[in-house]
Amino acid sequence: MLFLLNDRIVEVAVPEMHLECRWKTIGCGRPHALRAHDVVDFVHARLDQARLFNRILTDMEARDLAALIISRTGANSLILRQRSDGSRAPMLRRLPAAVLDVFAQGAANDEASAPRRSGDRIIAAH
Repeated sequence: MLFLLNDRIVEVAVPEMHLECRWKTIGCGRPHALRAHDVVDFVHARLDQARLFNRILTDMEARDLAALIISRTGANSLILRQRSDGSRAPMLRRLPAAVLDVFAQGAANDEASAPRRSGDRIIAAH
């Protein structure tokens, strides 16, 4: 399943199974006890932490967060919108699969045409 995590496409084959195997590593506690609001707050905090420390999420971290959101909310995207006060507001959405497919294809094309240097990490579609 494709998931739009802010500006990044993430693919999680079976989100519920991924979450079942990785919830302890994710650090969210028992995911089945979380409400949608709790999940959004948790993911928002993790994304803000990565942004504050100028760190790119690893592919696995992105899949973990996507699996958590998909499993607990049913949404296939989480976008952080900039507010006028400088804070960022999370927005969950259920986008048509075709929209995500087009976005993933565009990200893959951008990645293929970008010049590569040794040490570059792939952060687009997977």
